[in-house]
Amino acid sequence: MFVSGSSASVESVLFRSVLHLGGSFVILRLGAMAETEDLPEEIIVNIFTWLPVKSLIRFTSVSKRLHSIILSDPKFAQSQLKAARQQKTLNRRLLVSTEVPQLESLQLDDTPSFGEPSSVRKLSFPFQPQPGGYVKLLGSCNGLVFVAVDNKLFFIWNPSIGFSKQLPDPGFPLDDNVLPYYGVAYLSATDDYKVLVASYCIPEEELEVEMFSLRIHIWQRIESPCRSDFRLFRGQGTLLNDAFHWVNYPDNNEEEEHEIVSFDLKEEVFRRMPLPNFDHDGKTSTSLGVCGGCLCVPRYPDGAFDFIDFWVMRQYGFSGSWIMLFSLKFSDPPELPLYSREFLVVESCTVAANWTGEGFELIKIDHKEDEKLGRYIVKGLCMCMVEYEESLLWISGYHPVEEKEQVKILETHQKASGS
Repeated sequence: MFVSGSSASVESVLFRSVLHLGGSFVILRLGAMAETEDLPEEIIVNIFTWLPVKSLIRFTSVSKRLHSIILSDPKFAQSQLKAARQQKTLNRRLLVSTEVPQLESLQLDDTPSFGEPSSVRKLSFPFQPQPGGYVKLLGSCNGLVFVAVDNKLFFIWNPSIGFSKQLPDPGFPLDDNVLPYYGVAYLSATDDYKVLVASYCIPEEELEVEMFSLRIHIWQRIESPCRSDFRLFRGQGTLLNDAFHWVNYPDNNEEEEHEIVSFDLKEEVFRRMPLPNFDHDGKTSTSLGVCGGCLCVPRYPDGAFDFIDFWVMRQYGFSGSWIMLFSLKFSDPPELPLYSREFLVVESCTVAANWTGEGFELIKIDHKEDEKLGRYIVKGLCMCMVEYEESLLWISGYHPVEEKEQVKILETHQKASGS
């Protein structure tokens, strides 16, 4: 069993957890009732997979055995993630990094709580940047966040449990001035995580592209697109159908519409994709997202605006399938100068970043309830943000942070859960 009868201090604690399983409620009682509730361990473990990450982390203090299963058993982590997806109970959060340096995590699923102190977590750096350094968020898959520290060190990190692992050196620095684009993906067919990064060398005017495979643990050179063919696309690639996607901008030609550049992860080639025919409506598209399982393009006018049009590609790769899904209207329009606009489009909402002079105001716009806006100020001169799912996943060979740091992480989650 999880709890040893000789551990009086643990047995004196009574934890209760209520689960909804197949239409019926199951109540688990751990601690004082452990000796009278003689359930096989595999049954208890199976039931625990249906708990959310926040609750499971609370239970790590029950016993060493339960602590080990929750934080160190990859099969349990996979089962918990699968169950959460089946029940649609995955907790989605926004991770924000600034050059202060500062890492903050905000709740995304519950609109009224966005930016409220009780829903914001200040995270400690498991990887310390140099003074004046910066932690750049490259993307996230299955709760694992891929980051670059000080423009040269690459890490995999699970912010929910604090485990991290450094990746090999790709051989060139990661810098905003020389890095046009990047992306992170998980390929279920091969059970592999991929990291794509590019470096543009200004003196030689050459573009170098490398892709890391976690399964074989090496960086490989990718044939880079011709700069004359693909003029300007940058930032984090939007992942859909095992491909990254970016908006490609024309060279100072306002009459020429933008297009989409995609990178097929299976065939490892760059391609062009069409954007909708906007008939030169005077609006702007600067980002991509995924909405309803389709590639999504937000469209908005310059200056202050009180609406965003969302176009989706109903049939992937088919130019004739673009439609305007809906026009999101809201009051109290945010003033977003063109140069400072940054949008993160996810299934339930859009997060806009607005430079205010004191820092970035993050504005969360709910897709279903037009009038609902959430706002939060992040201090700093530059920032990046990604959506991530709370999970217990880790990769074999992960190096846990120091014990004191792990305690801080667990305490943060226990505070957030009200325990």
